[in-house]
Parts: sequence; C-alpha cells; structure tokens
Amino acid sequence: MDYGERRIGVAVSDPLGIIAQPLDTIEIKTQRELIKILKGLIVENQVSLLLIGNPIDHKGNPTRMSQQINEFVSALQKECTVEIRLWDERFTSRLAVRSMQDYGIKPGKKDIDAIAASIMLSEYLATHRV
Repeated sequence: MDYGERRIGVAVSDPLGIIAQPLDTIEIKTQRELIKILKGLIVENQVSLLLIGNPIDHKGNPTRMSQQINEFVSALQKECTVEIRLWDERFTSRLAVRSMQDYGIKPGKKDIDAIAASIMLSEYLATHRV
C-alpha cells in the first residue's frame, strides 16, 4: 500500500505472487477506520503479507512521513496478525503519473495512489521470486 496523509493506495497480487494490480484508493478519515477497512481487505483478498511504502529521502534517510508510517504500523500490528514489511517507495508516484500519461490517461490523485501501490508491489514481487 502507498500510505499518504489523505489517501491510501492499495494493490494486490494474484495468488501466485506474479502480477500486481491496483485495487482501490482509501480516503483516510481516522486511523481506526482505516485499520478496520484494511482488516476487511486482508480477509477478503487472503493477504499473507502487507507491504507498506516507506517514503525515505533520496539519500535513504527516514522522512517525517516515515515516522507517521512507523506509528501506523505499530497500531496495525496490534490489530492484525498478517506480516507487515516496509518497502522503499521512492519515485513510485512519479512512475504512476508517467505510466498513465504514456497511455493517454489524465492522472487523477485517486488513480495515482493505487497505481503507485501496484508499482511498488511489482518491484517487491520481482525481487522476491523463487
């Protein structure tokens, strides 16, 4: 997932872990509500690993948003038993915009978040194939 202050982009892979696809963009109201929604998506999509984008800076250092994500992960781990991993999400939003433009699609903020999550998941899947 691509965690933002207002929206969360969500992507899923196929059962074999080969193809990532955008699933949804969740508008954040409260952390409690977000966790409830995520718990439902985890069950519905039989999720075994939750990958959360970690917005580190160009030098690989944590950002202000990294701290928010760490706090969210701590809260989520208290509510879910699924494995959670952080993943470098640098440039995924830019890649999402560029991909949409390449296909002649006007990038909308909701679409960008879900596509960015899909790009991040694709990168993870490509590096973790057996």
